[in-house]
Amino acid sequence: MPNVSHDTLHGFLPGRPKALNRALDLLDLGIPSGVTTETLPTDASGAPKMFTRSMDSVLRVVRPDGRDPFILLVEAQSGIETKKETSWPYYVAYLRDRYKLEVVLLVLCVDAATAAWAARPLRTGLGRPTQVTVPHVLGPSNVPRVSRIQDASADLDFAAFCLWIHSNDPDIGGILTVMGEALAQDADREARDDLAGLIEDGLGSEHARKIWRNLMETLFTPRRGTIVGDARLAGQEEGLKEGREEGRVAGKAEQLLRLMERRGFPMTEETRQRVTTCTDMPLLDLWFDRAIDAATLDEIFARPTATDRVPAPAQSPEHTAVPSQEPRNLGPSAT
Repeated sequence: MPNVSHDTLHGFLPGRPKALNRALDLLDLGIPSGVTTETLPTDASGAPKMFTRSMDSVLRVVRPDGRDPFILLVEAQSGIETKKETSWPYYVAYLRDRYKLEVVLLVLCVDAATAAWAARPLRTGLGRPTQVTVPHVLGPSNVPRVSRIQDASADLDFAAFCLWIHSNDPDIGGILTVMGEALAQDADREARDDLAGLIEDGLGSEHARKIWRNLMETLFTPRRGTIVGDARLAGQEEGLKEGREEGRVAGKAEQLLRLMERRGFPMTEETRQRVTTCTDMPLLDLWFDRAIDAATLDEIFARPTATDRVPAPAQSPEHTAVPSQEPRNLGPSAT
């Protein structure tokens, strides 16, 4: 389903030929450096339009010598969608017929399972296949993980692209820190602020976005007069306070999930959602303490009782109540 992170991922490379060239190098297609691109329409509905069929990003790519231009179809994929097994071959055939040029289908994936699924040949026909579509895939297994500040600084655009591909990495905090340190060294403040905003847009995880916001507040103050800068600086004092608390909550939720995984509890999507959407720090602390010795998930998530040590959340004049994931009952438990 298209969203901000999806659109940022597939729409980023078309406007940055240098980063696009480095991405194409990973596919070993023999494309020389210095390509130029032209953005093409993404509507593949045909005529008459019975229903809308829209591709992600379509480019006409021209080599430095002007020879053998080709069409590059870039699709961003955050999960497995079986409908793409028929729409991708259609897109390729549509573009081949419309532009009379060779077509390269590039699928960008942010997790290994989706990348393995997307790389499978898509065949149609009886006996010998009538048509075979084999996507090129860039995912965590073949896109470098930028772990050194100097490597990120050498090409910030490509480093941002690599960061998004590895956005589900368990050490996403470390990856974001490297990128933040590199970005903070960029002398072009306007370009830096713009890229900082794009990086946040491209992160599909709210946990990763919170880490990134906290890093930006720590490493540099965005410049006034830019969209990102003005948004960051508006109500900065209150934002910093809330950002730190959000970071603490997100960190505790991540620690709780790791502990539960190590203890061997069944980690369903419902369980993960319950932990990651909880904004009550004392309750997360209670769940964490219980998870150390609990035998079941019910023991971890049981309603707090009078014997549980659940510290009252700090109050301020501006905040007279703190939202809680579970209702509190610190008196004698009802039966």
